[in-house]
Amino acid sequence: MKRYVLRRVALAIPTLFLVSVIVFAMMRLMPGDVATRMVEGHAYAPTLAALRHDLGLDRPAYVQYGEWIGGIVLRGDFGNSYWTRQPILDEFVRRFPVTLELAALTIFVSVVIGIFVGIVSAVRQDTASDYIGRILAILALSVPYFGLAVLVVVLPSIYFKWTPVWTYIPITRDPLENLKIMIVPALVFGVTRAGPIMRIMRSSLLDVLRQEYIRTAWSKGLSERTIVLRHALKNAMIPVISLIGLQTPLYIGGSVIIEAIFRLPGVGLFFFEALTKLDYPVVQSVNLIIAAMVVGLNLLIDLSYAVLDPRIRYR
Repeated sequence: MKRYVLRRVALAIPTLFLVSVIVFAMMRLMPGDVATRMVEGHAYAPTLAALRHDLGLDRPAYVQYGEWIGGIVLRGDFGNSYWTRQPILDEFVRRFPVTLELAALTIFVSVVIGIFVGIVSAVRQDTASDYIGRILAILALSVPYFGLAVLVVVLPSIYFKWTPVWTYIPITRDPLENLKIMIVPALVFGVTRAGPIMRIMRSSLLDVLRQEYIRTAWSKGLSERTIVLRHALKNAMIPVISLIGLQTPLYIGGSVIIEAIFRLPGVGLFFFEALTKLDYPVVQSVNLIIAAMVVGLNLLIDLSYAVLDPRIRYR
């Protein structure tokens, strides 16, 4: 187990290095110039050349990259925003609880809906319940979450002359009011992500229900509830856990659009606003932090397989 974990951590280093290079290069290839925008917005430097020098944009790209990545590796310093001059890590830490809450609620909604519908569809194969579950899965796969989010925000104002107020309230101040604000975006995002879980849950559970040990459990006279929930579901969950791990970047990446639409002050909105302003350090650092989190979560999900299935061993 230790050797496996060390090997995965060693593989994560070149992965994160490649992510940092790609993000750094893509930001420099984007059309527009951050210094020009800042001068137009009455920035703190008197001229464009002075501002570019102050931001370090007049230096070669490899020097800028080395300074940025060196600060992260050697000092844990992710730099400051070009626009606000505030430390990026402090802003990320301040906003991350909002994104974490949205991601947790979204995962909860998608997993509960996906597993429940998948189990019912598998246990009642080729019945009306199965057909309804499969149709719901196809609809969830077909509807883009950002389109559904726009409809949820726009339709009430068109048909009911009422515009919902999406003013974020921290959970520490008022948990109930916070849940009222967060549950709608979590439902919108979670329903669309439940489609793949429904399909994988159904096919995996059907495969497990055909195994010999399940037939033995039926022959012993065990109830259907006991067979499905105690004997079959645990092994059928392994592909579902893998899928959740693969969807982790989608949960985090999708928060950028969801937070922008619902104006939630999380990391996604922070990233979106920085991208529109070409705030290079913010976009680069947020991408790298999220990539590191995704790599770590995938490692934890891989290790959870041994808990779900004792036959799995890591060497």
